[in-house]
Amino acid sequence: MSETSLGLRFWGVRGTVATPAADRLRYGGNTICLAARLAEDEYLVLDGGTGLRHLGAAIRAERAGKPTTIHLLFSHYHFDHIEGLPLFMPLYDGHSRIVVRGCAPRRLSLRDTFEQLIQPPWFPASLAGSPASLEYQEIDGNPFKIRDVTVSTLPLNHPDGSVAFRLDRAGRRIIFATDHEHGDPVVDAGLTAFCEEADHLIYDATYIPSEYESLRRGWGHSTWYAAVALARASRLKNLVLFHHHPEHTDDELEKILALARTEFPQTTLAREGDELPL
Repeated sequence: MSETSLGLRFWGVRGTVATPAADRLRYGGNTICLAARLAEDEYLVLDGGTGLRHLGAAIRAERAGKPTTIHLLFSHYHFDHIEGLPLFMPLYDGHSRIVVRGCAPRRLSLRDTFEQLIQPPWFPASLAGSPASLEYQEIDGNPFKIRDVTVSTLPLNHPDGSVAFRLDRAGRRIIFATDHEHGDPVVDAGLTAFCEEADHLIYDATYIPSEYESLRRGWGHSTWYAAVALARASRLKNLVLFHHHPEHTDDELEKILALARTEFPQTTLAREGDELPL
């Protein structure tokens, strides 16, 4: 596989809850999930919302019964970022090796967090008994390698915590910064440095500024206006607005995009099926 052949694909772009409504499907109604195929038998996945179910079906169609390694990186453990995991078909294939990575939750280990959630009576099957080989690795703040991708992390401002992931490979840099609320000077300064001159920043732009100011301060999410301010400060090449509000229609998202482009022309909207080169 050549150094320029990888693509980080959006499998879910909505925040909070899946939105299978007709006026929200142009950009996609599944909750958060991105993935890159690193090799014939290996994948890197960011978060596990409902988009993970569709990714799992695609992996199963190609890799059922074949040894496959999947690296699952979780920014945090709110439902819209983990709810696809029990429906992820590679879990039920004994040839799969699944490496789960995330920061240690406050009261439980990473393993216990998922095993307590995915078991009866909340789900009919137990994660602990899944046929796949499961490994858990808690992120400690130090960079780590997955094949030729260097992964760095940064804590964000979100209830119960969240982390941004920076993916560096072959001179390219992508930042995944979902579930972050701007406004903490120390955290924002750290994020600006973390994003410095990245090729793409995938950023939480859940709210328009008026929604944020009137109702949603302290809820742990950001705005398109904060996104473009960050893009300018960190000298980004491209900004991707992400974690779309479930009540924002596709037409409303495009109005947000038009406004954002007046401030930072190199802005796009995350859309299911689109890919970023990695």
